[in-house]
Amino acid sequence: MITALPSGIPTIDAYEQLGRSPDFARIAEFSDAFLAANRDALRGYRRRWVADPLRQWSRRWEYPFTLGGLSDHFGDRRFTVLDAGSGATFLPFLVADRMRAEVHCCDHDTDLAEVFDRVNQRCAAPVTFAAADLRDLPYEPASFDAVYCVSVLEHTDRRGDIVRELHRVLRPGGLLLLTFDLPTAPPDDDPEHIAMISALDGLFDSDSPLDAHREAGRPGTLTTAYAASVDRRLLPWRHPTLYRLSCLISGHGWISWPPGLTVACLRLTKRGRP
Repeated sequence: MITALPSGIPTIDAYEQLGRSPDFARIAEFSDAFLAANRDALRGYRRRWVADPLRQWSRRWEYPFTLGGLSDHFGDRRFTVLDAGSGATFLPFLVADRMRAEVHCCDHDTDLAEVFDRVNQRCAAPVTFAAADLRDLPYEPASFDAVYCVSVLEHTDRRGDIVRELHRVLRPGGLLLLTFDLPTAPPDDDPEHIAMISALDGLFDSDSPLDAHREAGRPGTLTTAYAASVDRRLLPWRHPTLYRLSCLISGHGWISWPPGLTVACLRLTKRGRP
């Protein structure tokens, strides 16, 4: 069992406490073994993103938040779960290995099918992968007891449509664990964020503050600035100057460094009887 973490925007104190906990040590042990065993299979994906996802600034909280939410909700019961926008990380394999879960993953990146095939050959608890658009999932309605989606929606458009698709494939009473990056000074009129929150509010019950963006600038919360002050390797941007130039060229101006971000973590339940 993994201890459930609080919903909302994590505080620095809670983040530091988690990093010292036995739960995090167990997760890190699995992640390290997974990376070592699958180095060749993951080589191309790691070059495109990061070598060690767990040790990125927000994932150090988001992955334990997801695992704790699943563990707390299902306990020793069997369940089916979808990792929506999975990428290729240790997370679904840990869920399959340590919980009584049938795990499905989907991502728009078709190249990941081969990665999953190779990793599954080494795993005692394989997972199922499908290349798919989150706005048009290839699953029947009410297919899953749970869905988690970790730091994906901030990179998409039509977020309201994605929320409705996640709702469609969940069973009534099903669990949605949703995390996403937020600017530390988010605009109140961001149409994508408004559409996402509106869809969540209309379709799910929540023990999370859906207006988490209003807490984004609160003192003492986890931010990229704090992560950079601890260890710049916690941030995913390998070439800051090139990143800032790309933002300038795309019309966002010469941004401050690091980009001012925090992370929101929501735990929601699809309305209706299981």
